[in-house]
Amino acid sequence: MKKDDAKKDNRSRTADFDIGPGSITAYSRLSYTMWYALAEFIDNTTQSRENYDHIIDDVLADEGNPLRVEINYNPTKRELTITDNSIGMTYDDLVAALKIARPTKDSKGRSKYGMGMKTAACWIGKNWSVTTCEWDSGEEWTATVSVDDIAKGKVAIPLTSKKVDTDQHYTVIKISNLNRHIQKRTEETIMQYLGSMYRMDIRDKRLIILFNGKQVPLPEELQFATYDTNKEVKEIFDHKINGKRVHGWFGVLHTGSRKFGGFSLFQNNRQIKGYPDAWRPRSVFGGVDEEGSNTLVSQRLTGEIVLDGFEVSHTKDDIVWQDDEEERLEEFLVEKTLNLKRYATTMRKGGGTKNAWDRERLKEIMEEAKIEFSSNEFRDALAEAQLPPMEVIKQANQKQAQALSDKDWLLQLPDVGSGVQVRVALQDRSENDPHLTFVPDKDGITVIINEQHPYYAEIDSQERVKEIIFQYVYDAVAEFRVAKRLGRQEPDAVRKLKDQLLRSKIQRLENLDAERGEKELAKLREP
Repeated sequence: MKKDDAKKDNRSRTADFDIGPGSITAYSRLSYTMWYALAEFIDNTTQSRENYDHIIDDVLADEGNPLRVEINYNPTKRELTITDNSIGMTYDDLVAALKIARPTKDSKGRSKYGMGMKTAACWIGKNWSVTTCEWDSGEEWTATVSVDDIAKGKVAIPLTSKKVDTDQHYTVIKISNLNRHIQKRTEETIMQYLGSMYRMDIRDKRLIILFNGKQVPLPEELQFATYDTNKEVKEIFDHKINGKRVHGWFGVLHTGSRKFGGFSLFQNNRQIKGYPDAWRPRSVFGGVDEEGSNTLVSQRLTGEIVLDGFEVSHTKDDIVWQDDEEERLEEFLVEKTLNLKRYATTMRKGGGTKNAWDRERLKEIMEEAKIEFSSNEFRDALAEAQLPPMEVIKQANQKQAQALSDKDWLLQLPDVGSGVQVRVALQDRSENDPHLTFVPDKDGITVIINEQHPYYAEIDSQERVKEIIFQYVYDAVAEFRVAKRLGRQEPDAVRKLKDQLLRSKIQRLENLDAERGEKELAKLREP
């Protein structure tokens, strides 16, 4: 063959892009979590209802049954079984469903990629079977899959059938020889995620999910802050990003909780990412991407964002942004949530503060106050309190401060203003020692908290601990500054100064939030 002919021949050749059967073993290494893997089967169940004009809804209504998915895990046998009472599959449907990455007429909506059942089953275990019967067919088909056999090239999947009643309709997926165990503590997490992912179906009573016989619950009902008019602090929106619809709502929670803060992303009424692992873009929540900082905004700003037509990841646990979609969405979010973020930070007039100080709630608190402050123990303590001379108290306080070691210090602020230093220590002292000690000197004041005092033993909230420490610092600074300026302690003056210090906190939060929002907006608008 001449050289020129060889070149021409080489240019006309082709090569097949061949994916070997051994690639199926790679599915066990996908970045699934157990709840997202199980969601693949629920997606197929719920989507089949949509694909056949809701025929199964009429059938289930006649039977008096809801659409149901039952998940059962047997740790002894190392088996996982997923059973549904949806419309089921025919022989042709089952054969088509066993083909990887070959979408069928049913590959749409929640099951648009045509891969979920296969990849999830292979991720969970090495052996699995599908037993199914389409309503009104009177025929049950079972396909049995061995991942190891397919990896060795034995790609023919055996199918068996039997006759059943024509009113039967179901699909049962049984997975064995599991790659992963489900720990007891993981079961609650699975139920929590599945309840959130399918909250719209469950809320509309269109679906029941059972895990080991327990019904998967909805997430806790959110309580929103309210304006003076008692209207919830909540806004509905409808927007377009590059021609794709983005809609949903944002709101401010009445009680801050990082568990419920952040955004949940939905597509086809199914949560892609969200509670209890919400999406917190840094441009809105600050901090690290996807996590946000632990601020009032992260704890109180929440929302549901429905993204129609956007691409999702293979494991359906995140959005795969195209072109500048993410940047444009974040720019919209920064603008749309700016006022809500300010409200979440301040919670003034009609927000969380209004509900927290609701008179009906206060009546309950006052009943507790009557018990606490009218008790015999309180009366005796007040009547029999022994107060040593002030010089003795001051000397004891000084000795306590001198006994502090390096491990005791929690916080040292060299200058909080006007040259005042503040030092906070947590000291391991006897439970009989004072709960709190202020020790002033020429430069500032030392705040010593006795961690062994019985009052602190019943405190189990970090937020409460933080607020107690902050209040001690406010009190200490106010007392020190008043004594410096007036040469003596005047309780009214201390309270007046503390009032101004407390107001400075709200002003700082408002200024920071406005400044950060403007910076993020400017950044997103950069070419």
